[in-house]
Amino acid sequence: MGLATRRRVTPRGAKGASKSIVIPSKLKAGQTATIAANRLMIVDPRGEISEDDLLQFLEKFVEPQFWPWLKSMEDQKPEFR
Repeated sequence: MGLATRRRVTPRGAKGASKSIVIPSKLKAGQTATIAANRLMIVDPRGEISEDDLLQFLEKFVEPQFWPWLKSMEDQKPEFR
């Protein structure tokens, strides 16, 4: 089973040029992590998957499926008045 968590985004470097997210301790992490991101982000905390492979997977499989799924979830929520 996976892990679901919420983490604070922390400014790093000169004038907050970069931002960091702490990897939860329950996940095995390597010396570096690889990331692919657009609106969503996929992180390999072990750094075993190349950035290009992660980005291709994100663009080909995740992004196209996620947004219609999210819209359907929002359409199912009852409105409160």
